[in-house]
Amino acid sequence: MSYSGSCLCGKVRFRVNTDIHTMYHCHCSLCRKQSGTAANAASLVNLQYFQWISGQSSISYYQKETGFRSHFCQRCGSPVPNPVSTTSLIWIPLGLLESAPKIQKKLSFCLNTKVDWADENKVNEQYTELPEFEKLISYFDH
Repeated sequence: MSYSGSCLCGKVRFRVNTDIHTMYHCHCSLCRKQSGTAANAASLVNLQYFQWISGQSSISYYQKETGFRSHFCQRCGSPVPNPVSTTSLIWIPLGLLESAPKIQKKLSFCLNTKVDWADENKVNEQYTELPEFEKLISYFDH
């Protein structure tokens, strides 16, 4: 299976060349600000399954002193995929995909900072904070 994705204006385009079975919502304040919603909806895939199609030169990023990075299209401001620190994983905002993956496992992180107005999501696993990195990546097949 493969999934095509793009930013709002279509300048930044990419493809994920593997199935996406696991997704997460993160309710931390950084993810809320980065997504403009109650929680981001994303997945992680190995870089070997990810391909930029166009628009890489149109991507800018902001990095906090803590290391948190937000990559976005310079034209429309949509968040776009970006590498997860020094790993071989890339963060995929699921709302950018042209077709919906068949999600089998749903995770929810940072519930200790979830806003009161956020809807409850039916999940398989939930954490009051972000799980340890090794635990986190164990949920993603690739």
